[in-house]
Amino acid sequence: MALTYFLGVFNDNFFKQAALLLAVAGGMSQLQGRATELFSLPFIFFSAWGGWLADRFVKRQVLVLAKFLELVAMVIGSWAIITLNWFWILVMIFVMGLQSTLFGPALNGTIPELHPADRVPWVNSILKLVTTAAILLGMALAGFALDQQWLSTPVPFGRLLVAATVLICSLSGLFTSFYIPVHPAAGSRAEFPWSGPLASLMDAMELPRDPLLLLAVGCDVFFYFISLLAVLVINTLGLVELGLGKSATSLLSVSLMVGVCGGALVAGRWTTVWRWTHVLAPGALGMGVCMAGAGLLVRWGGAGVYPALLTILGCTGWFGGLFLIPVSAAIQIRPDATRRGRVIAAANFLSFSGMWCSGRIYSLLDRALAPSSAMVILGLGTVVAAVLIAVIVWRPGGLKQQER
Repeated sequence: MALTYFLGVFNDNFFKQAALLLAVAGGMSQLQGRATELFSLPFIFFSAWGGWLADRFVKRQVLVLAKFLELVAMVIGSWAIITLNWFWILVMIFVMGLQSTLFGPALNGTIPELHPADRVPWVNSILKLVTTAAILLGMALAGFALDQQWLSTPVPFGRLLVAATVLICSLSGLFTSFYIPVHPAAGSRAEFPWSGPLASLMDAMELPRDPLLLLAVGCDVFFYFISLLAVLVINTLGLVELGLGKSATSLLSVSLMVGVCGGALVAGRWTTVWRWTHVLAPGALGMGVCMAGAGLLVRWGGAGVYPALLTILGCTGWFGGLFLIPVSAAIQIRPDATRRGRVIAAANFLSFSGMWCSGRIYSLLDRALAPSSAMVILGLGTVVAAVLIAVIVWRPGGLKQQER
């Protein structure tokens, strides 16, 4: 399961980062926002379908189906990246989002089926380590692959290397998916949610019945909203404001993800499914301070800015991993087994609605502000979120007293 997840996440991030770097290098940085919106749209429209499949059928069957869809997407993407056809690159990014929409609820719903509740945060931290390593490699190797010129070819060799890599990884992921452990279907008899986003919205409206679950989903939405905005800004900050190459720019995002790995492992030890809210406000506060610091460093720094920026982005990721892992575990554990897929799908619907908004907001920030200034604003917004979370959790009668 971890290997299948690793290969899929690597492919997603390797291809997206390669496409975004080509777009920014070609003077089309606005395509970053559009690509983000297209990847998010399937989660908005079809999350309810992915949750229904995960609750109704054996989850491994759903995962294998999703890997077949990934292979289709990668065939389209390979041809598009070779020809630099931006229309089909964007189509492929949309299909990747659809594949992830079906894949996520089935995979995340499998974790509490295969492990006891007290181990779920630790299992999540290990999977986060695996998937973050995949994101790291994908984002780092994308710039590296594009810079390669091993052979003299009519099409730049780097684009051929990207196309071949995504096809090989997709085929490998499909093969490993057949060995994911099988667990009986949850047995849900809910009707198929033809209304799509309306069904997801109705599921989301039931979240207030469990305030701690609502808190977890709200934090999940905020994390993916702010982290995606940060990654988009970092790409422009490296290539445009600092004048770095594609490989060096990719390493900025890599340092962020390395930090997430470290924070995830710590969170797996410091939290349980019965005690986890205490790390939320410190995690958000640390992210905010570090993001604001990264922006100020670029704006006012002198010599040695690059290594210092790698360090502060690594710290940002560490606090992010501390924040995210207990939230993910709570979303997996708290719902009843027969509606777990629906709840995970509703969380995906809300998170990717936020990510779609982040693509729009990035486009506005890109036109109005320097990337370093945008990072400062993101950091300050995250500090405000940390204060709100602290009030919700720690005030008298707050959610800290409801943990059990």
